[in-house]
Amino acid sequence: MELYGLVDQMARNPEACHSLFVPGKITKPDADFIMMNCQPRFSEKGTSKERTERKVINFLQDFLQEVEMSDGETDSAAGDKEPLAVPHVLQWMTGQAHIPILPDEKRHFKITCKFDHDCRERLGDHLICYPIVSACTKTVTFPVKHLSTYTDFRRIMGEAVRYGGGFHRV
Repeated sequence: MELYGLVDQMARNPEACHSLFVPGKITKPDADFIMMNCQPRFSEKGTSKERTERKVINFLQDFLQEVEMSDGETDSAAGDKEPLAVPHVLQWMTGQAHIPILPDEKRHFKITCKFDHDCRERLGDHLICYPIVSACTKTVTFPVKHLSTYTDFRRIMGEAVRYGGGFHRV
């Protein structure tokens, strides 16, 4: 690039050269984008497990809409110190905070939602479990026993997104 003077041109005219290297504009996700790309793996239709899983997905939708409406403001009444925004949630779920840029990538973008009904059998008696994410496979596993009310869901998801940004369990 230096041989043809492109480096100098980029330094003088960064706006003009931007489209040469960035395909389109980076679009921030909204609650609808995440929900449209969620693929829940529900239990057998008509079972109590499936009803519980649908309730958790409804909580997720409510949570995302609430985060979107707050637009990054903190909720000091709930003890929230750091603001949450929808891109933070997407970053936590998938490892990227923006809508995929390339059309093919956007078409194949899906977030798999799984449900863990057996944490007590595996982990014994305990008070809290956080959702587990695998950003590489874009998978979230919700511990349904700990998400029975929207208040619990909101608190646990808020903590998970705020403090579970690394590749470790909260």
